[in-house]
Amino acid sequence: MDIAHRRQRFAGRFNKALEASGRSALSDGDLLKLFGRHGIAVTTQTVSNWRNGKHMPRLEQIEGLAEALGIEAAELAFGGRQLRLGEKMSEAWHPGNAEERTLVEGLALLDQDEKALVHQLVRVLGQRHAGKRRGRPKRA
Repeated sequence: MDIAHRRQRFAGRFNKALEASGRSALSDGDLLKLFGRHGIAVTTQTVSNWRNGKHMPRLEQIEGLAEALGIEAAELAFGGRQLRLGEKMSEAWHPGNAEERTLVEGLALLDQDEKALVHQLVRVLGQRHAGKRRGRPKRA
């Protein structure tokens, strides 16, 4: 996906979040003030560019924007989860509650070594859990 397409997709999510929060009728200047209260210092031109798909916010701005609009940061930044080729809908995992969403968002902030460690831990715990379901004894 090229950058122009990513910008347009972000603009769609941003405008949808504005609508859902009842703020789509606000001027760029009013949005500037709202975002400023959430720690996002930008110009009215920047807000206009986000609305029109000319630019996207930096990742460090996404959290404040999402908070201001009442949407999850990951949803605003990346949209809904897309299925991979060959993956069935029943295989797709969707975080169901705030704790699970926080866990997934926290995982995205880890560096590669930390992610690898978490991956190994989850794999080991998953194998233990699968073994319990099959009636196998736990490994020491």
